[in-house]
Amino acid sequence: MTKSIAIIGLGVLGSAIARFLLENRFQVYGFDISKKALAKLNNHKKFYACGSIDEIFYNESNILLCLPSAGSLHEVMKAIPNGKEPEKNRQLLIELSTLPVDSKEKAREIARKKNIQIVDSPLSGNRVVALQGKLSAYLSGDAEDVQRAKPFLEAFCNKVTEVGHYGNGSKMKLIGNILNLVHNSVTAEVMVLGMKVGLEPELIHKAISGTFSSSAVFEGRGKLMVDNEYAVEGMNFSTPIKDSEFITKLAKDNFVPLPIYQVALQYYLSAMAQGYQDLDAAAVCAVLEKNANLNRK
Repeated sequence: MTKSIAIIGLGVLGSAIARFLLENRFQVYGFDISKKALAKLNNHKKFYACGSIDEIFYNESNILLCLPSAGSLHEVMKAIPNGKEPEKNRQLLIELSTLPVDSKEKAREIARKKNIQIVDSPLSGNRVVALQGKLSAYLSGDAEDVQRAKPFLEAFCNKVTEVGHYGNGSKMKLIGNILNLVHNSVTAEVMVLGMKVGLEPELIHKAISGTFSSSAVFEGRGKLMVDNEYAVEGMNFSTPIKDSEFITKLAKDNFVPLPIYQVALQYYLSAMAQGYQDLDAAAVCAVLEKNANLNRK
């Protein structure tokens, strides 16, 4: 049986989610301010390009939001029409973006005024894993809304974790991103030190993968470091740099020092300064190689 869903925001991640759903028995209604983004999906028979947010809401009650900024979320929330009656037919927004908690709270305030349900469910992963249906979601909100949203998230995520009341999803995503960035930076340190002392990168990766010392980041991004190939459709530096502002604010507002995270972040800033901004974030390894005066054969 064909299921349906709508997506507002068809950028790098949103378009990958749409493609996976289209290939797995979903019909998808999509809207993006970019006509090019819509055109890229028009070759799918079950994709319906919508010309407005009103058209999205007319056709579908379960709507994914995958947006690049707090400003984008606010503009979408202002543009959405009032919800349907009775309550059981009300539209449900499944907000997937990684944004500050206060912007998610403002979105919920607008949704309530417009008689629309909303859950906060940021995603962990990048375009590569999205195309494989292997994203993870941190799902938060009112109990009934969470249970309604969960099957749709499970359609393109291999792990959906309920994390409590609305807003907890964003908090969980931000603290998880600390680990992502730190693991990536320290993976680069391990690879560069190992190569500098004469170990082959393939051997380093093979020996550590699957051990207690390893991580999913080491095994995934570490492989890119081994191959010295960063021009992949993963996650470039713009996203973690953007998220660093939210993480720093969350820590500052709650008086929590994050010295290890802040040090690891400096590699990302160096990567941006050295022109790697459009490459996968595993390219921090190239930055460290320059710092260590390491020239691969």
